Amino acid sequence: AGGGGGGGGGAAAVGEGRDDGISRLLVGLQRPETLAFLVAGFRRLLRNGFASRGTYLPSAQAALQCQQELLLLLHCFLERNAAFRLALLQRQEDLAEVVLCLVYWVVVWSGDGAVAHHSWVHLSLLSLLLLSAEPGFSSIVNLPCPVALPLPGSRPTGPSIADLLFSSVAELVSAGKERLEPLLPAALALLANLAPHTKMLSDEAAALLTAMLLDLAQPSYLFGGEARPELLITALAVVSSSLLYHHAANLPLLHALLHAAAPLRALPSLQPPPPAEAEEPLEPDGTRGEGAGPASSDAAGEADGGDTGGGNADAAAAEPFAATAAWVEGWKARLPLQAIFLFLDAVEPKARTAGARAAGTASAREVRRMLRATSLAGVLPPPPPVSVRRCVPNEYSQLWLSQMLWGVVYMRNQELYEPRLVRLVPIASVQPGSQ
Repeated sequence: AGGGGGGGGGAAAVGEGRDDGISRLLVGLQRPETLAFLVAGFRRLLRNGFASRGTYLPSAQAALQCQQELLLLLHCFLERNAAFRLALLQRQEDLAEVVLCLVYWVVVWSGDGAVAHHSWVHLSLLSLLLLSAEPGFSSIVNLPCPVALPLPGSRPTGPSIADLLFSSVAELVSAGKERLEPLLPAALALLANLAPHTKMLSDEAAALLTAMLLDLAQPSYLFGGEARPELLITALAVVSSSLLYHHAANLPLLHALLHAAAPLRALPSLQPPPPAEAEEPLEPDGTRGEGAGPASSDAAGEADGGDTGGGNADAAAAEPFAATAAWVEGWKARLPLQAIFLFLDAVEPKARTAGARAAGTASAREVRRMLRATSLAGVLPPPPPVSVRRCVPNEYSQLWLSQMLWGVVYMRNQELYEPRLVRLVPIASVQPGSQ
């Protein structure tokens, strides 16, 4: 995901430069009444995914049998038709429900343990990332959730859309940081786009965000892969943006950071764990090894460009990652800790004084009262210009989408194929000039 300005000038170029039949068809839908019909239709059909599961009477609402096809079509529209994105962003109620539907499928599919659903979780995250990069998306971030989602485990939906997004992504990262590792850059890039516009998080969302940050900073995980420090850097950037843009109103996050002061201050001095304690990523079947998902490991949706056909690539993947001193110094120097440390330096002494005057829940109330009365003007630096992380499609992401599309076509139309003639083969991406 590349950083960029907050303007929408580059958004129209997301799907630019394609000349296939699908792109011409989708981009050609430009009339206002057509776009309004599409937006209303996507809202109604996507809502069916959770509405059919949240009824009191069984079968009171028939479940749509083509949610995956619908999600794939929505992503193609968002990626290739700038007029459709604009029409969706201009209709707040429709946009809010589409976002809730995407979050619902992220939660359901990431928690069901089915490896086949990982690509659909990734596609949902990429669709949310596409929307979050648009200037109009910030208009709904702080709105109340329009409907209550039937989330697994009787978990509440959240007071606001931002709370739902932050808590859902934080739980996904904490629970699946090895199992769903290829999806995490897109998930964290989504939070990075939301943070400058989120005025306040709920207590639950703030606690989950802080817990996610500390999970990513666990030495047994952090030192186990070359790209893992980038996840920690992005998570720290999310918290720093929340501090710099809306610290005065975001009391739950300030309180959560105070609770995590000790591990946060220890981040610059983290050391690799002893070899016996180091963890390797989990394969989908639960075994250890350097697993790779069907989608790419970067937030732009790039597919893995490595050789998947065996041979030298398999031998290289089997070698555990070994952290070097230069690698450790490189990412430690880029940890965005300044705003967090300035906040802790200014507030920690006052928090200890406020907590000493009471005990238990009274202590927490005293700390909240102190935070509400404390001004950080002059303590924190001025916020930088808002930086936006966008999806950048490339040849590998298009191959991945084509694989998903034809996979759905094949699975939904078994009667059209002669199974004995179908051959599933590994596809290897070979660099020019290599053997």
